[in-house]
Amino acid sequence: MNMSKSSVLAVGINISKEEKKLIQKKLGMDSIRLDFASIKDIIFTIIDGVIDVEIKGKTLINYDHVWIQSGWKTNQLAYLLHLYLKSKNIPHNRTSTQNTKLSDIFSLASKGVLVPNTFFHNGLKIDSGNVIDIGKICKLPCIYKTVFGSLGCDVFLIDKKEDIKKTIKENKKYNRYLFQEYIPNDFDYRVVIANGTSSSVCKRIRVNDKFRNNVALGAREEFIKVNDTSKDILDLAIRSAKALKLNWAGVDIVTDKDTGRNYVLEVNRRPALTSESTEILAAYKYIMELAGR
Repeated sequence: MNMSKSSVLAVGINISKEEKKLIQKKLGMDSIRLDFASIKDIIFTIIDGVIDVEIKGKTLINYDHVWIQSGWKTNQLAYLLHLYLKSKNIPHNRTSTQNTKLSDIFSLASKGVLVPNTFFHNGLKIDSGNVIDIGKICKLPCIYKTVFGSLGCDVFLIDKKEDIKKTIKENKKYNRYLFQEYIPNDFDYRVVIANGTSSSVCKRIRVNDKFRNNVALGAREEFIKVNDTSKDILDLAIRSAKALKLNWAGVDIVTDKDTGRNYVLEVNRRPALTSESTEILAAYKYIMELAGR
């Protein structure tokens, strides 16, 4: 059967050049042309009341579908791109507008998804009453992090009450602070969700870091077959993506080694993909569905 060639533009996808080539080659065999663009290359203009969007070297109206991914700091640009594509009737996925780690945590909890105990204060200072509350709610040791961090950056483990004020003072540019319960374990799961289905599972095992399981910080990846993964883990990942209305996401889940309870740590809208892994296959399947194949 002869199928016409479909074209998809992926904007903001978080993978290397080599991995892009792998996906492009595989999709090319299925008559799908895949191009990539950085969200930083988008130029928005309004001239005499006419809105236009340019992406370096790309003509948006030439694509059958645009796949948008955005991080915490680029979601406003992604939303503007969505508005433009909508006005031109160009098929695309809708991204979140003002989400942060904090808003995600509250959205998940409101939908019955288990997350670590959390304390957030929007003030510029912290007093002794806050310190007492943090100790009661999050227990010690606990995690301190900014609401816009990524790749494990700007995340700290606090062992003693005396270190709470000290840590905030040392990182005063992140004065909108968030504290969370520390869930004991030396690994977690990254489950990639594509169109409501668990498409890839990676077990991230801590190697050098004291408390973080991020691959960017040296954690070891062990890819597991979806069918060999606990149904509880898969169901929790699917529920989390659904709660945030995401068709493409990487859901980070940790199992408390003492209680066996599963917690969602974070839902990543731009999950990094590892070459020659099931994550690449997940992206391939997702793009195939976007193209209606």
